[in-house]
Amino acid sequence: MPTRRRVLTTLPAATLLLRTALSAQVAAATLQRQRAYVGTSGKAAQGIFTAEFDLDSGSFSQPEVAAALPGNDCMVLTRDRRRLYSTCIVDGIAQVVALQAGDGQEPLREINRQSTTGTIPNFVSLDRTERVCMEANWGTGDITTYRVGNDGALSAAVQHISYGDAVHGPDRMQPHSRCHSILQAPGDGGFVLVNDYGADRIYVYRLDPATARLTPHTPPFYTAPPSSAPRHLVFHPNGRWIYCNNELGNRIDLLHWDGKRGTLERVASVSTLPPDAPAKNRTADMVLSPDARFLYGSVRDSNTISTWAVQRDGTLQPVGTPVKNGAENRCIALDTTGKWLLAANVYGTDNLTVFPRDPTTGVLGQQHSSTALPGACMIVWA
Repeated sequence: MPTRRRVLTTLPAATLLLRTALSAQVAAATLQRQRAYVGTSGKAAQGIFTAEFDLDSGSFSQPEVAAALPGNDCMVLTRDRRRLYSTCIVDGIAQVVALQAGDGQEPLREINRQSTTGTIPNFVSLDRTERVCMEANWGTGDITTYRVGNDGALSAAVQHISYGDAVHGPDRMQPHSRCHSILQAPGDGGFVLVNDYGADRIYVYRLDPATARLTPHTPPFYTAPPSSAPRHLVFHPNGRWIYCNNELGNRIDLLHWDGKRGTLERVASVSTLPPDAPAKNRTADMVLSPDARFLYGSVRDSNTISTWAVQRDGTLQPVGTPVKNGAENRCIALDTTGKWLLAANVYGTDNLTVFPRDPTTGVLGQQHSSTALPGACMIVWA
């Protein structure tokens, strides 16, 4: 993850997060195939699909509907891969749905659904105890928390926090708060970070896992440069470095996270744009390699995916040449072998694209395969 559009799993510590998530995915994969859940969004969306990815050929099987609940801008699996939580929009009503995932071979079984109390939900995550579910709404600029029962069911909304339009950025796309992600931060402090695209802020809260309630921290937020539009966060396994991609600013910021004080400090920044980028661009998603040596980032409008090498101080150094991707990317992910980078492209091309990756140098090759899927926007490994 998250952040929306991100492959998310929550674990006790940052280093353990990376290792455990990887081992769980490897265990779930066969020697040659790995099953994925693919969310869809937009007018052509039909719901959550399942497909097998061939690790040798670098291609997907024909996707099949696993749950007819469209609007899956973000999904998250529990650590045991047995339950899936997703945003969905059914009959115009925005919801979070809990699903029994089984072994990934059969259709998903719905446990229950709850209202998001907002519009255009685009991010969902679990805390480390997996007893709290949190979601963020881009349309109305608010967040909601839920308790998770022993059976995986979601409680009614526990807490709803709305930010309104009192504080917003100068760009025309920032008329009010637009929450773009909500994640528990690294460390043992129980902090939660909320990216507010509309206000150029990242809010900091303390979470009580017993009640699913958030309490504003002091200081209550980090302020990004004007017109940045903070979108997603990626946590480095050392627990100190957080990468934040900014949709309108088209930059990735390296933030230093103090897990004891609950503070963020911007220490470096790189552009996400290729040299020949058009005038208008929107940075989309990020993913860190399993060995944490390379970061990948996608940009819409230029329709490119770039690679950076993570330096010893956490700063990013460009590697290779950006590769061309499909239109309107929402999510990028890496397979468990590290040989392939996958992208879900929601509008225009409506497909899943695959790029070969050199695990040693981090360099991406040109597009290797493509699978048609209207509204493809999220990839989670089963």
